[in-house]
Amino acid sequence: MLISLRDALSRIMPIAQCAAEYETVAFDEALGRVIAEDVRSPHDVPPFDRAAMDGYAVRGEDTFGASPENPIKLRRASGLVREREYMPVQTGMKMPDGANAVVMLEHAKEHKGILDVFMPTPPGRNVSLKGEDVKKGEIIIKSGKILNAYDIGLLASICKTEVKVRKMPEVGILATGDEIFDPRERRERSGGERSGGMIPDSNSYVLSALLSSIARPELLGIVSDEIERLKVAISDALRSCDVLLMTGGSSVGERDLVEDALENMGGNIIFHGVAIRPGEPVGFAVVRDKPVFMLPGYPVAAISAFELIVKPFLMCGVDTCMKIPAIAARNIPSSAGRTDFVRVRLYESDDMIYASPVRLSGSGILSSMTKSDGYILIEDEKEGVEKGEKVIVHLLSYQPRSDPFIQP
Repeated sequence: MLISLRDALSRIMPIAQCAAEYETVAFDEALGRVIAEDVRSPHDVPPFDRAAMDGYAVRGEDTFGASPENPIKLRRASGLVREREYMPVQTGMKMPDGANAVVMLEHAKEHKGILDVFMPTPPGRNVSLKGEDVKKGEIIIKSGKILNAYDIGLLASICKTEVKVRKMPEVGILATGDEIFDPRERRERSGGERSGGMIPDSNSYVLSALLSSIARPELLGIVSDEIERLKVAISDALRSCDVLLMTGGSSVGERDLVEDALENMGGNIIFHGVAIRPGEPVGFAVVRDKPVFMLPGYPVAAISAFELIVKPFLMCGVDTCMKIPAIAARNIPSSAGRTDFVRVRLYESDDMIYASPVRLSGSGILSSMTKSDGYILIEDEKEGVEKGEKVIVHLLSYQPRSDPFIQP
């Protein structure tokens, strides 16, 4: 019996939270990691008032009335900046005591300890105030955020040299099927036709690439459609991996033996079959306390199941996908009761971004993914999307183009 995508996620997320592990890493090695702690600043940033540009630190009130025709003259200070005194400063320097503004170089002229100021510079002008960036005790990064380059810089600014992050799981990828072979192995007959009608395994390499930024993938090879061999391969995989992805052998068919193998090993099948298209045969089990995903053999179905179910599990619900709004370029049919993963291509016209479906069917057409800029989800309560309707596009990549790509 099929369950909804929402139900599937609700069943696996508590398991994801329980399975999550953490580690402490150097802050400059934490790019792209999910931080597992709230980071508070131990001090103000900047820690003192500082010059925001090269120039002359002054008391702003001493410059009132200055003009090129009637410059204000100030004396060079020896320490504390007192009334009608100045001190040269460079960008980022601590403001001298007594000063509250910085006169820009081009608005003054210094000669033998005397500064002619040609323009008024009110108090606070060209000064970065203490705590202007970050206040002492402020939470600057919240737990659950994926750290980007700017976060790394912010951690450096408060001297936070180590951070607690979610550990990247070891994810094994095991392909099944007598009809597939590793493309790195050459099994071609003369004339270029592959023997026995065999096809190269693309799923393992797609999944490994998709995992590369959120986990540590390991290709475990291909196992034939024999239940005893499946059990041996699964046992070996579970000894070395935190999570196992299996592709192929997950639909209801005479040679689809993955579920049987998992049950024979004492596995708990949480679900098998989710109302998503493509990707309906996806399943999830817990075997020897390890999560195991059963993914379809068709490439786009495997990708859809990965994006909608596996990735949220591995990220414990943290959304890693960049999204943009767009306008549907044409009607996109769907059926209520299932979630549709629709590949789209984007184009711009009249300052608007439009999404046009690349292909409405064909879970084995991997080229439809390379032709796509992203995908939209048509939720199970909707019966399609109408032309002109606003949609949210989950970006895969995007190169703006002016002409629509509409495939019949």
